[in-house]
Amino acid sequence: MLQTLLQTALLEVEAGRPVTLVTIVRTIGSTPRGAGAALLAGAAGLLAGTIGGGLLEHHCVQLAAAAPAQPRRQTFHLNDRTAGGLGMACGGTAEVLFTPLDGHAPLQAALAACQAGQNGCLALPLDGSTPRLLLGDAQPDPAVFVLPLADAGRVLLIGGGHVPLALAALLHTLDFRTVVVDDRAAFCSPVRFPHAQHTFVAPFSQLDTVLTGALAPTAADAFCIMTRGHEGDTDALRFALTTPASYIGVMGSRRKRVTMFARLAQEGATDAPQRVFSPIGLDIGGQTPAEIAVSVAAQLIAWRNARQHGAPFLPPVK
Repeated sequence: MLQTLLQTALLEVEAGRPVTLVTIVRTIGSTPRGAGAALLAGAAGLLAGTIGGGLLEHHCVQLAAAAPAQPRRQTFHLNDRTAGGLGMACGGTAEVLFTPLDGHAPLQAALAACQAGQNGCLALPLDGSTPRLLLGDAQPDPAVFVLPLADAGRVLLIGGGHVPLALAALLHTLDFRTVVVDDRAAFCSPVRFPHAQHTFVAPFSQLDTVLTGALAPTAADAFCIMTRGHEGDTDALRFALTTPASYIGVMGSRRKRVTMFARLAQEGATDAPQRVFSPIGLDIGGQTPAEIAVSVAAQLIAWRNARQHGAPFLPPVK
């Protein structure tokens, strides 16, 4: 989401139109979105992002549009009982930061870092003054709110067929970063997957040769294994189980799962039942590529949310 906000802000600034980054920095009680939700507003109204919609978002967009160059931090009571409340039924409180964005160079630098997947954040001073780009392990001071440049994790799509194609497009709208691998050039290219960070054409038995070095899977990564056959799936799963990836999903039937798990167990990989979601995705009865993609994306959202809260995300006991 931050990348979209930065891209939009840069276009507006280059066109000479003032814009404001509106960010929820603290909440108490029930609110539509939590801290970190952000939107971009200009004189024409909402430009990108959301802080939850409804009256809070409407009111904040109006304030930003009326005074786009005015930095401020304001607390909103989301009820109809407190004086000055917004007449909402949530009942909580949201503290919102309004940060004018008017410098081309800082936005360009932040966007470049975001697109490169660099470790860092956009530090927003709580007085609404000019944000700063912090890269690496630089620590912000306490008087700022930080927006990470990119989620640390990636979704590794192993296979480039119909379901991965639909899933990649959906994951892009959900702010997941993706890497795609297939053994067929026609099914794995930047043209076919325009939003993927990387596309690799390689045998599934040689994933260790492409997903290595800086691309080596970490505990923040997810595998979605969807090759065109069970041999490719088995090769990919064999590799995935050697990595610390915290989500591994394999498309296919329950019978296929039993066969793969038994084969891998004979090879010494006995932890598949405890680590692998198979069949992949939530059971919503989906059959088309788009429907299956929705079910997988929903499961990945649950995985991401659990990881952000430090909670384990494991397949059910079968």
